[in-house]
Amino acid sequence: MSSGEDSGERNPFAPPPPGAPDQPWRPRVPQPPTDGPDGERPEGERTPWGRPQPEQPAGPKLDPSDPLHRTARNALLCGFASLLAVLATFPWIGFPLGLLAVWYAVTVLRTPAEPVADPFAPRPVRPQVPAALSALITGGLALVMSLSVFALQFAYHDYLDCVAGSLTKEGAQSCAVDERAPAWLVTMTEGADQ
Repeated sequence: MSSGEDSGERNPFAPPPPGAPDQPWRPRVPQPPTDGPDGERPEGERTPWGRPQPEQPAGPKLDPSDPLHRTARNALLCGFASLLAVLATFPWIGFPLGLLAVWYAVTVLRTPAEPVADPFAPRPVRPQVPAALSALITGGLALVMSLSVFALQFAYHDYLDCVAGSLTKEGAQSCAVDERAPAWLVTMTEGADQ
């Protein structure tokens, strides 16, 4: 197998020529295809890159030193933590975390954007707005779910205490008759026990 010296190409897997100095290791980066002298590729040459793409401007990134970005990040973390806590049947933890997420998200969304020179130009989306909106949705959902659990426990406190204190399945079923619990709640508590 040839090392590519006779064809003018260099084989990257071929050993270095004898007497060549040692070079430090560096990662191989694919070279972009070269265009011909008139800007066109030679005929028959195929490259995996396809047509050259124009460089896109990099979008705005989160800056940890900016207090607004930190607030948006904290809102997002609190929102997801509150939703996970409520789904893991810890509504007393999910409720304050949901409140905190909604508070942080509203704080970020109420902060005015920086003024621009051209009032008719489209304003770029601030990078903290999507995080704040996600936190508002997850925190609000966690608040609704935890409040519904609290309302259910408050409204049917006697029935839930009777079921928790019953030692047999028949005793739990008699609680539904004694406390006049709705059928959907009886079905839900029986499904949770199984």
